[in-house]
Amino acid sequence: MIENFKDLEKLLKLARKQGVTDLTLNDGKVTGMKLGELPSEHAAIDAEVEEMVDPLEGFPEGELTPEELTFFANGGSPADNPYRKN
Repeated sequence: MIENFKDLEKLLKLARKQGVTDLTLNDGKVTGMKLGELPSEHAAIDAEVEEMVDPLEGFPEGELTPEELTFFANGGSPADNPYRKN
């Protein structure tokens, strides 16, 4: 039985995790539900990998000068690096 919002939140998280697409409640009790396909673990991991961005993309290779270290330590972008011409 759902007595408070925390119980409802737990139920919704569990339902989402298990692929429930439709949930019917009546007086704090589940009276019906429809199940969809279970989410694929591989699909979730693949989506995360696709969203990952290489943090070193465009970063200069080799040793950095003290000026470049200061520039990047203060949030400078590799595209805006005034110390190297690409």
